[in-house]
Amino acid sequence: MPIEPIKDPSIKIKPNKKLIEFICKNVKKTNSTPPAILALKKSHKDKQQDILLKLDELKWLNEYLETYRTVNMESIYLHELLEEDDIKLPTPIITPRNPELEARTQKLRAQQDAIRYKAMTKNVDTTTMQLPEDSISYQMKQINKQLIAVAQFVFSVLAGFAFGFIGVELIVGHLDFGFRLLLGIICALIIALAEIYFLAIKLNENEYDAASAASEPKKLHQE
Repeated sequence: MPIEPIKDPSIKIKPNKKLIEFICKNVKKTNSTPPAILALKKSHKDKQQDILLKLDELKWLNEYLETYRTVNMESIYLHELLEEDDIKLPTPIITPRNPELEARTQKLRAQQDAIRYKAMTKNVDTTTMQLPEDSISYQMKQINKQLIAVAQFVFSVLAGFAFGFIGVELIVGHLDFGFRLLLGIICALIIALAEIYFLAIKLNENEYDAASAASEPKKLHQE
């Protein structure tokens, strides 16, 4: 599934009761006190656990504890206050895939797995000893289809060039050679872009039909 970039990569800490109690009782309001620490002191008990602390607030709290231990002669450390705290890691937003695309992908994956399985077991199972795609006639048919599609593309481009180079002059009248050449190239490019699109669809359909035919189970006997 496609994953969107993380908007907020910061790690957040959900404070426990011990940390909240220490901040409310012992941390004093100063100009350098982070807003999250002040929010914990001012918020109601029911909403205090909804406030998340970032690493910057924890660094400030660690520096505050160093001063607090010196002044009050109490051995209180940050890791003791952070025991049993929940860490909220940044998570990307996963965008659900299109159901139709997912179904088509699953079908194509199943067909590819079936083809690989038959290729692995064709030397063991006599019913699949000779797969259709292994025969020369099958390969020739596929080559002929692709050659016909490419030849159709070439003839269409040449016809478009001939129309722009000769046909326009027959309709309008005498034109300069350079202008006729430019018209032929423009018409050929337009037809080439359209033919490339349809050629890609045609080749994709041939591959899809071949995979579907190869993945269909064969009957072992006639009914």
